[in-house]
Amino acid sequence: MTVTKSPYNAAHITRIAKALANDSLPGELHNFGPKARSEAAEFIAGALHQRKSGKTSIVIDTLVNVNGQRQMRLAVVNPDMPFLVDSVAAVIASHGLVIDRLLHPIIAVTRDKAGALTDIAQSGAKGSNPESVIYLETERADAKTRGDIRETITANMIDVRYAVKDWPNLTNAMKADAAAMADPNDAALLDWFAANRFTLLGHVEFGEDGVAVNAQGIAKTRAENLLSEAARTRAITWFRAGNSALLIVKSNLLSPVHRRVPLDLVITPRRDGAKVTGLSIHAGLWTSAALGTPPQDVPLLRDRLAALQAKYKFNPSGHAGKALGHALATLPRDILISIGPDDLETLTLTAMSIADRPRPKLELVGAPLDRHLFGFVWLPRDELTTARRVAIGDMLASAASAQLLSWSIELGDGEVALLRYTLDLREGGTIPATAPLNKRIEDMVRGWQPAVEASLITIGDRGQAARLALRYAGAFPMAYRTGAGPDEAALDIFGLHSLASETSRNVRFYRNIDDAPTLLRMKLYSLGSIALSDAVPALENFGFRVIEELSTPVGGGALGHIQKFVLEAPVGSNAATIVAAPGTIQRAIARVLEGVAEDDRFNQLVVELGFDLGEVTLFRAFFRYLRQTGLAYGLVTVVDALRGAPTVAHAIIGLFNAHHNPAQKKASAKAAEDADQAIARGLANVKGIDEDRILRLYRAVVKATLRTNAFAPAAREALAFKIDSALVPGLPAPKPWREIFVYSPRVEGIHLRAGPIARGGLRWSDRRDDFRTEILGLMKAQRVKNAVIVPTGAKGGFYPKALPSPANREAWLAEGTECYRIFIRTLLS
Repeated sequence: MTVTKSPYNAAHITRIAKALANDSLPGELHNFGPKARSEAAEFIAGALHQRKSGKTSIVIDTLVNVNGQRQMRLAVVNPDMPFLVDSVAAVIASHGLVIDRLLHPIIAVTRDKAGALTDIAQSGAKGSNPESVIYLETERADAKTRGDIRETITANMIDVRYAVKDWPNLTNAMKADAAAMADPNDAALLDWFAANRFTLLGHVEFGEDGVAVNAQGIAKTRAENLLSEAARTRAITWFRAGNSALLIVKSNLLSPVHRRVPLDLVITPRRDGAKVTGLSIHAGLWTSAALGTPPQDVPLLRDRLAALQAKYKFNPSGHAGKALGHALATLPRDILISIGPDDLETLTLTAMSIADRPRPKLELVGAPLDRHLFGFVWLPRDELTTARRVAIGDMLASAASAQLLSWSIELGDGEVALLRYTLDLREGGTIPATAPLNKRIEDMVRGWQPAVEASLITIGDRGQAARLALRYAGAFPMAYRTGAGPDEAALDIFGLHSLASETSRNVRFYRNIDDAPTLLRMKLYSLGSIALSDAVPALENFGFRVIEELSTPVGGGALGHIQKFVLEAPVGSNAATIVAAPGTIQRAIARVLEGVAEDDRFNQLVVELGFDLGEVTLFRAFFRYLRQTGLAYGLVTVVDALRGAPTVAHAIIGLFNAHHNPAQKKASAKAAEDADQAIARGLANVKGIDEDRILRLYRAVVKATLRTNAFAPAAREALAFKIDSALVPGLPAPKPWREIFVYSPRVEGIHLRAGPIARGGLRWSDRRDDFRTEILGLMKAQRVKNAVIVPTGAKGGFYPKALPSPANREAWLAEGTECYRIFIRTLLS
């Protein structure tokens, strides 16, 4: 931005530059020589140029430092008062910016009535007023961030002025509430706070109608934000129920003054006689001295300490009594004072135990009014890292379905560090069970690879667990380790390790405990990542709706890829049921993504009707045959007809098995009759004429099938169906004596014979949708041509379905030749 220059002179610049250096710490003057100070002084003079009474002047500009790097610099001018520097610095830090230089000179100025600068005087000069100048150099920020910084500092400086100006009124309000306390312990605590142990920043009273009155300090601008309306209602209910007349809670509002942490709220009831009519809310922050005060010197805490010593018969001067006091002293006073006696006892005894036997440990404590969850995590000091602190915070937020508000670390002088997390429970959060969370923390500290190996032993072969852990555990990226954990990693390792080749795929369904009834999750394992444009349509053809996907390369992709999908189950399907018996669906999806099975809407029958992939392939193959014979209905219409009549669809497969499955040979006649009757009964309930015709055609083709290789090993390459053409309704003339239809995802073909003894050749067809029509015409010609040689003619043809680009002629010919071989082998199978 362009800085408007004030009518200052060289003496003014000199005085500002001198003030910058006078009271600064030595480190702040590094690379800040006379020239740099002079340039900074001119920049600050622009901020001093105009400032109305009670207002803040802010200028922001770009700076090129001595190293040639571009930075951002700010000058913030206010009347001199407490809390200015730390409040401004907190705003900069909240935007993720690192402060490289911070100087805070107090400059005596004189101004006219309009606030324009008239002189920069010597300190204490008559008629001058001291003004605070905060000069900051920090890393660059974009225009939006600069605007946010300007707005936030301006708003926070208003809060600073209100808090400082109203401090006597804030103190008097707390003392007045202390005097009104019936319980002397409550009164003692409020008096203790008022004696400079609580940085009072705001106070407001709320009636039961929710109207704020008597706002002081920051409550003049932020009264409604201190405590939500719902929480205020619960607080009134709390007091009316006869509970303690003093509530201490954390606000969700970060303090705009002094330290940017959640405000502490001290709440007492307003009464009209015995009736609770509202609330008195004091907002502020514990002072550092108060936070360090021994528990035995803090009102209320000293009584609870004495109660614990009496309960467990600890001598205050003995080892156990001193250990109890020390354990209590390691816990944050601002939390201990707010929670109930039972929770305080649990935390204190846990701290005592950890002091004697250091180990990882988690305890969760709910705050009053069910607003917050406090998580206390003890870790060996050597195990404390930023990544681990973030991982535990994410774990707690996920387990509690809550938002992480803040965290802090207490290192102390022992062998363990204490992490404290504050989470917001207001939007449906809950307090989770601690046992599984403790296990996850123990796994973190134990070490990733040993934890993964232990999980592999639990679910697999002990003999190969060490080898698999050595190969895979270290290959998982840190983000995965944070979110998944060693048990999940063990399952994923088995999913990857069982892949046989680059084209192999594995699939695993699962659900999280808090997933909606329609949601399930799927992991797809492959050695090479699968494009979303391939995976998503395939999943949608099974009837799933893909909501999100996350890909994890293992070992940078060298050991494979794990793609995690969040899916919505098809309408009418139950996600929990799918996950309870996922085998058939998992295998089907894997085969489709391997290219072994086709990717189309027939796959919906796997999920919705419970068919296995082989049965669905039969429906698909017969559909392909019927399309070649002139069936007018498209694939979607045919699939919907089968979905709409599940009883008939299952009976059609039963009829096919009765005729051709060797396992049913002994009972085939009876089974065929039963299946045919089931089809007839089901058809009676089919209302649509198109659906009826489609289902009857399927039954007719099954009955017309004389022989198949569907139950022979050759079916793994391609299916063959020998059909009595006379039994298939609607075939165009001339009807062959017999025909063999060949189907696979790679090639389709037909062989037509006009009689038991016939002669003819094979053709590579280029007509995907009607090669049978082409071959039928050739068979007719072959009959005439062969009339004097053999009784009649025959003709066959095939269509390669997955030819590469003709530009690569060698690959194109190789695929076509192999399809020809598959066709021949299948005809002979």
